[in-house]
Amino acid sequence: MKDGTTLCSANLTMRQTLATFPRNVSILLFFTLLTRISYFMAWPFLSIILTRTYQLTPIAIGCLMSGCALISVILGIYGGSLSDRLGRKALLVLGCLLAIIGYSAIALAYNEFIFAFGLLLTGISFSWIDAPSRALMSDLLQDKKRRELALQIRYFAVNIAAVSGPLIGITFGLNSQKSTFLLTALSYLPFLFFSIWYIPTSSSFHHTSPEESNSNKISTWKILMVIIQDKIYMTVLTSSIICYLVYAQIESIVPQYLLILDASHAVDIVTAILVTNAVTVLVAQLYLVPFFINTSLEKRVIIGALILALSQILFWGNDTANILWWGGCTIIFSVAEAILLPNLSILLDRLALERYRGAYLGASTLVVLGLSLGPFVGGTLLEWLGKGVFVIMALLCMSIVVLMLINKKKLKIRLDE
Repeated sequence: MKDGTTLCSANLTMRQTLATFPRNVSILLFFTLLTRISYFMAWPFLSIILTRTYQLTPIAIGCLMSGCALISVILGIYGGSLSDRLGRKALLVLGCLLAIIGYSAIALAYNEFIFAFGLLLTGISFSWIDAPSRALMSDLLQDKKRRELALQIRYFAVNIAAVSGPLIGITFGLNSQKSTFLLTALSYLPFLFFSIWYIPTSSSFHHTSPEESNSNKISTWKILMVIIQDKIYMTVLTSSIICYLVYAQIESIVPQYLLILDASHAVDIVTAILVTNAVTVLVAQLYLVPFFINTSLEKRVIIGALILALSQILFWGNDTANILWWGGCTIIFSVAEAILLPNLSILLDRLALERYRGAYLGASTLVVLGLSLGPFVGGTLLEWLGKGVFVIMALLCMSIVVLMLINKKKLKIRLDE
């Protein structure tokens, strides 16, 4: 087998660097693309499926999605430590099995309880596949250049899936049907077989440093205590959670709002929104990275939050199901996403104290709480306030700006240390 961990020369071009990727890394990237395409064929339309199939209210949908996601986050926090104790292979196999069972349960569910059980399993499986697969790629790619390139390609693959998944689904009339989740379940079968047959039981190429060993022993409670005691880190973590909460509305609340505006065209508009979002993020990143190269991280976050607030006001100001208007609003939303999400992630990484890096990296996974709470918060506000939910989201964006401005000097001092 050619899956070694030889270092890559810094003089190689991107194409030459890609050629040095171990086979298992390339296969992992392929399965990321395959499973995400099948995922995006149906998952973004989950709110529509729940409304049409089970006649659930926005609050009920929000409680269901957020409740399952919160439990998944809690269990998913232990995914990294489990992969260290059980090995990457064991957790990937278990994650694939949970994904197959979970997506099949969603597709075949005859009541909302089985549907909720399926949602819970898919949430856990995502955490138990995503983290170990990225860790396995890091094990196989020990030099920084190839590791960063692999992660960039992985992010690119996810966005390609976000573009092609809904288009494939709507082309074959599959995107708002429960049965589509059977295809998602089937897409994990080859991943499962690959994990069983081609991933070594013990990762002999993985070497754990003493610092990593110590951080793995830190309990969830101690990680939370580290966050509480680090006020600057908590500020950025809170901003990240708020950002992800607002971001979650594009997949959970916007589809429900469109059903209220025009149920007959909701699926088509949601598809256009998702494709526009993914394409805009891909294109925007090519220009935003060099554009902001000399701009401080906190200024990037402030600019991104202001643009995100503008997109929410535009969502609020639209009472029609005009696909062009929603497409234009989505472009603004996507530019904000392309600025905010990566730069908040970089900021969290930069603020992590080296001696407690393991604890900080574990704590940073709590940003997913925003995604988990998003459907519940948004669903509740949609039912109570209607389109006023978007005004609240805009105010939350402005709270990120306020937090950054208040702590601007402290952030600068911390980053310069």
